Amino acid sequence: MGKILSIGLAVCIQLSGLVGAHFYFAANPRDILIVVDSSYGLSGFQSQIEDWIDEFGRSQRYSEIHFATDKTYLGKGDANRDKLYRVNFGKMNSSLLNQNYPSKQYDEGVLLTFTGDDVDGRDVVQFGP
Repeated sequence: MGKILSIGLAVCIQLSGLVGAHFYFAANPRDILIVVDSSYGLSGFQSQIEDWIDEFGRSQRYSEIHFATDKTYLGKGDANRDKLYRVNFGKMNSSLLNQNYPSKQYDEGVLLTFTGDDVDGRDVVQFGP
């Protein structure tokens, strides 16, 4: 009888911990900024970028994803995703990128580019050759 009671108590403690973690992370999501390079050279990789964003979004359960180009912030959520490819400008300036989007402002930052520029505090995903 003591074993059954111990096992039942352990299961209850484990389940309450999992439920508590779920409610905590649901109430305090991580802010992730995805910045897409708006250079001319990246315009041919839009379908690959869309696939990457879809896969990344599925892997981020307790997160709110913000979208931006290297020139301007677009907003939070999938509704702003369509604005990523409206206009292609000139070359990306990585130092300006650090000024516009400080890495400490978001829990995680990802730069999608084809140039391979290294940006402090962000993961860089390179498309193209």
